[in-house]
Amino acid sequence: MIAEDRYCLDEIQQVNAITAALRELSLIVIGQHVTEGIRFASHRGESEKTVEIAVDDVMRVLRAAMRERD
Repeated sequence: MIAEDRYCLDEIQQVNAITAALRELSLIVIGQHVTEGIRFASHRGESEKTVEIAVDDVMRVLRAAMRERD
């Protein structure tokens, strides 16, 4: 679009669409990570420390994702 000297607003709309798609992809990846963390933490016989480690890991991923949005 830039090479074609398209209108600036058209270019910005495309950038916004790509950004939105990448955010959705990030949510899918985070969702999978959270699901695996919950599965890991919920196995019978796991210690409280193991659950804490899994929750800490999920929180670390969520914090990183939220920082990227700012």
